[in-house]
Amino acid sequence: METKRKRQISFFAALWTTAFFLNFFWESLHGLLYRDHPAMAASGYVPMMVEMAVYDAFAVSGLYLLVSLLCRTLLWKITMHNVTVFSVAALFAAFSTEYAAQHVLHAWFYLPSMPTVFGVGLLPLFQLAVTGVAAILAASGLSDVNEPIN
Repeated sequence: METKRKRQISFFAALWTTAFFLNFFWESLHGLLYRDHPAMAASGYVPMMVEMAVYDAFAVSGLYLLVSLLCRTLLWKITMHNVTVFSVAALFAAFSTEYAAQHVLHAWFYLPSMPTVFGVGLLPLFQLAVTGVAAILAASGLSDVNEPIN
């Protein structure tokens, strides 16, 4: 397998894995700000957090690929412009998902302790942008995508 292909596989494996663990941690902490979560037994809470972290890892990967389309390269350079595009897309995706789940589908409800903006929880709103950028930076370092190919 050529070096470029190995780097691509290495990057996306690191991206998904890092995004999963960061989002599992984030979900587990802010999950306590949802109405039904604090009373849940660990046997129900942990699998739900794993499931949400899987969705979030796929969302981060999908958003990365969206920016890849715009950059016309699979492994795009980490520049302020590209990170901003990723972050804005992540904020839009998070707001849309959270608003629909909260106000249209009534899938979950916040406790009064959840800070909100326009009816959407602040922590879930920033989650994909923060964990996504952190996962991209980590995956970039772990996979040596910025090293020249000999």
